[in-house]
Amino acid sequence: MKGNLNDFVAKFPEKKSYFVLTNEKVRFVFPEPGPLEGVKSLSKHILKMTGVTFQYPTRDKPTVMDICLEVSRVSRVAVIGPNGAGKSTAIKLLIGELTPSQGSITKHPNMRLAYVAQHAFFHLEKHLNETPAQYIMWRFAGNEDKESLDLLNKKKEVDKEVTKYFIREGTTLCQCYSPAEEKLAVEPEAIINRHEDKKAKTKEYEVKWRGKSTDCNLWVRRDVLLSMGAEKMVQKFDEKMAAEAGLQFKPLTTSAIEKHLADFGIDPEDASHTLIKSLSGGQKIKVVMAACFWQNPHIIVLDEPTNYLDRDSLGALVQAIHDYKGGVIIISHNREFAGAVCQEKWIMDKGRLRREGESVALHEEEEKKEELGDKVVIDALGNEIKVNKQTTLSDKEKKKEIKRLQKMITDGRKKKTLNEDTILDLELKLEELKAAP
Repeated sequence: MKGNLNDFVAKFPEKKSYFVLTNEKVRFVFPEPGPLEGVKSLSKHILKMTGVTFQYPTRDKPTVMDICLEVSRVSRVAVIGPNGAGKSTAIKLLIGELTPSQGSITKHPNMRLAYVAQHAFFHLEKHLNETPAQYIMWRFAGNEDKESLDLLNKKKEVDKEVTKYFIREGTTLCQCYSPAEEKLAVEPEAIINRHEDKKAKTKEYEVKWRGKSTDCNLWVRRDVLLSMGAEKMVQKFDEKMAAEAGLQFKPLTTSAIEKHLADFGIDPEDASHTLIKSLSGGQKIKVVMAACFWQNPHIIVLDEPTNYLDRDSLGALVQAIHDYKGGVIIISHNREFAGAVCQEKWIMDKGRLRREGESVALHEEEEKKEELGDKVVIDALGNEIKVNKQTTLSDKEKKKEIKRLQKMITDGRKKKTLNEDTILDLELKLEELKAAP
């Protein structure tokens, strides 16, 4: 046949997927991540590394040095570099598997992050004699991600100087400054609850102290708890709360899991009646991706996601990433795939990171809507409640909106149709409205 590639594709449209990473036959649908308390713009960073250096105990010099980066819900990042340049170490630091030797990693307490490993089958190796639906049911039973918690439990703490505190008169936590006060020092045993200190704009945690009854529980600021050496405890509780928020309106039932798996190309028959060991490599990758997206993550990290996926599935993955309302970080040697989905590059070279390009909002309407503060709250019964934020309101409109928000908060608490973070969000909106001229 004479002519160019466009002529060929026009004559044989079914061959298009061989030349362009788009696809109409296979479709993946990533779930909506949902809002984050206090974050109105999709482009505002929710995960940040500042001056991060890491050295393995058995090495003579650091593997990565002075890494600085930010991740938002519009991020579309390709991590590239030769083997041994520090890519895997940088990602392990980012997802919390490793603790920096120097520098800091901060993230929004309610942010949910999912990670699909390069050797993705490790997620499934203990569940080969289960169906995909049984695996997801096991992993997220109790509104927790067992794999994330297991990863956190294995994480080694870096020795840091710990600040000691004692309880004065049973009600006040005070820093120790003398040997006598240090003898009275308390140690956090467990975190029971969490709420927002609106004036200080920080989280507070209800702490149970080791060797003391629950009558001695106190609310402690996040920074104080971290200085007491309770970083892992705080992180574990934050992740538990974030997972609960993501799973609150997602019933862990066979029908719901089958529907979720279908969004990743796994039909109901394979989802509930085929053992994982009988699936092809491509199907196993789809099961792993579906499981990682079960809790509606705000950020997804994909390490070599193109392994085992056929051309049609790669096209479907490209389109799903384009439509996704969360941030995406990809480590891939497939330049065609990375180029099709990423706007920004993190180039690792001899342990140092260089950034090229910039991630910008792909969904301008959603970004504008977020910045204006318009959003939809979904209660536990699945009802959509629209919360509008206008720049100016008449006195009559203001009174009406105040009453409406007050009713939403009261009903949400009484009927238990809204979670605590959503209620706090509404209360902040109510305070802003009352304070407005």
